[in-house]
Parts: sequence; structure tokens; C-alpha cells
Amino acid sequence: MKLETYNFEIRTMIASFCNAFNDIVIRRYDENEAIEDKIHCNFVYAPKTRTLHDLVNQAKHIKLPIVSVSLSGINPNVGRVFNKIEGPYYNRGVNDTGFSHPLQPVPIDLAINMSIITRFQSDMDQIITNFAPYNDPYIVISWVEPYTQHEIRTIVKWSGNISMEYPTDIASNVPYRCVANTSFIIEGWIYKTQEEPVGKIYNINTTFTSITSLNAKYAEMVSMIDIPDNTDVVTISGRPQITNADPYLMIPCVEDKTVTIYGTWFDTLCSLYVSGSDGVFENMTFHDPASGNYRISAMYPGFSGIEIDNWTAHTDSILTFTMPSAVSAGFVDIIAFNEAGYGLLTQDSVRPTNNPYPSGSQQYIDFVAFQLPCVSGIIVDPFYYFCT
Repeated sequence: MKLETYNFEIRTMIASFCNAFNDIVIRRYDENEAIEDKIHCNFVYAPKTRTLHDLVNQAKHIKLPIVSVSLSGINPNVGRVFNKIEGPYYNRGVNDTGFSHPLQPVPIDLAINMSIITRFQSDMDQIITNFAPYNDPYIVISWVEPYTQHEIRTIVKWSGNISMEYPTDIASNVPYRCVANTSFIIEGWIYKTQEEPVGKIYNINTTFTSITSLNAKYAEMVSMIDIPDNTDVVTISGRPQITNADPYLMIPCVEDKTVTIYGTWFDTLCSLYVSGSDGVFENMTFHDPASGNYRISAMYPGFSGIEIDNWTAHTDSILTFTMPSAVSAGFVDIIAFNEAGYGLLTQDSVRPTNNPYPSGSQQYIDFVAFQLPCVSGIIVDPFYYFCT
């Protein structure tokens, strides 16, 4: 409780409530019920007793009609408690290395008293009919959550009861006043101090080792780790991966060539690049998209290439873009970047395949693992005339 947790929540909710009601206009009618004048109803944040005290002790300082609002109580609302989960995580941006972690807010009910003070019964009737029809069964006020700046919509429930007070025994020199009292409940929130920023997870490395049986003892399981080809490592990465490209052949000086790439995480791309071997492209420049994130900058160094201004991610695994015109033969690599790093066609299209034949056999020696044609990149071949 030594942490500062004041975020102006109560003040904000009361101010939002007052703004929702502080636009009451009263019409004054003649004997033929024609409008003669319009006046704006005064609105103050103060208890009714204080408002009446000011009316009595400071003549004409506060003019009727007037609506007085005050906070009468704050109570926890256990019925709106979500659960014991700490709270959500919010992405702080591409070049930020963490997530903000505001804790679950505490639901509270603010009890609001409203008193309407008028000189004429017709003014009282107009004020009541101004707000009562629109509070059936409740209204909603909008304000901003203090940490993430997300919109919060808070329900304001009206009690539905209005008690009337009329002067029954007053002196002849005391002006006549009507008083109506009602109440509301604002179902709001107060917020705890948010936790320190939480780092983003870009890669998860998991090791799997097969065992002889489910009831194998620990020593036996550990010994199985040293057996060749008995342990497999699976990496789950948040970076985009480019596993194939179509077409994988092109000729120089062909413009507006649409290329389709296949892979994962294309819906999270920040930028897309093409890079060629010496002489394939003109005007390649140096790019270092990961330099703004110290957690991944060492793993994903800069490179020379051409940035693609426009692309279309049809799904998270299919993307199309227009290939810049090549000027000579060679190979073209495609680089897709998001905040977890970048993927290259020449790396992600490689298909590691274990040799299924016995070691030392002729089949083992002659075995060639299948690889996609684009494993070295898109081929730029001036003699491939049938490429369209």
C-alpha cells in the first residue's frame, strides 16, 4: 500500500456524470402555452444542505432553478469481480521491448444524490421529464482507462424514486421553493498500480526425447538423451517465415511481376524487402529494421536491399507483391520483417530431411534430400524465355 495508486478515477466518473446531466434547458410559457423564454438550469457539485445554506445566507448568489449533486458513498461490488487473474497484457509498440501489465481493476459503486430545487412547479416538472425518460433502465458514460488509454463504458443506474419536499410552514418573507430528491449508482472502477513492463517472448525452444515406456525411471530417461537422433528440438518463433515463392524463375527487365510467397505470420509484417546477388538490382540501399529493438538487433543484422512499399497479405500464410525489375542474372532473396525479427526465403525454404537409409549403405551415400527450387532464392535467368 506504499505504492501510489491515485488515478483520478472517482473524480473522473463524477465529472462524467455531471457532464451527462448538465445541459438541462427550461422553457417558460405564457398563458397560451407559447414559449416566451429559455433558461439554462444551474448545476453544482455540493450537498443539498450546503446549497440551501448558500441560498439563505448569500442573497441572489445562486439563482433558481438549480440541480445539486453530491457523492454519498462508495461500496465494493463483488458481483462484478472478474476472477483472480492478474490482468491483460498490452503491446507497447513495434520498437518497444515489453508489454504493459495493468492489474485487474476493483469494481466499486458510487452512490450519487441529486437534489432539484426550483421556485415553480412547472420548472420542477420539466427538469424531471428532461432526464427520467432517458434513464430507463440506465445510461452509459464513457471515460479513459488510466494506463492503456482504452475506452471504458460505465453504467449509471437510476433508483427510479423521486421524493418531493414542499414548504408547509414558512414565514411570509421567505421565498417559495420546491425540492425533489433522487439518487443514482455509478458502476465504476478504481485501478491498482500496474506491474513493471513485461518482456516479449520472441522464441520458445522445446526439446523432446522419446522414451521406451511411460513408466521409465528418471535415470533411464536421462540416458536416452545421448542416443543419436533420439532428441528433437522444436522452435516456436514469432518472426515471419517464407517457405516458398511462386514463380521461382524470372528474367531481367520484366516489370510489374507479381510474386506470391507462402509461410507464416504475414499478418504481422512491419516491412518487406528484396535483396539480390551482385548486379541483379540497381540502387539497393542498406536497411536495418531491427536496430530499434536491442533484444533482437544482434540476431538480425542489417542488409542491402530494396524495400517493397505495397504488399497484400491475403491470409497469415499467403502474401503477394510486385517484384522490382532485375537488370542481370543472379538470385533474389525475399526478407519479411516484424517486431520479432525477419525471415529469409533462402533460409526458411530449406527442408531438413533425415537420411532414412542405413549408414554406410549405397542408398545412404546416394540419398539427396528434397529441396524446393527456390532454396537459393528466386532465379533470374536471361535465357528462361518461357517465364510469364
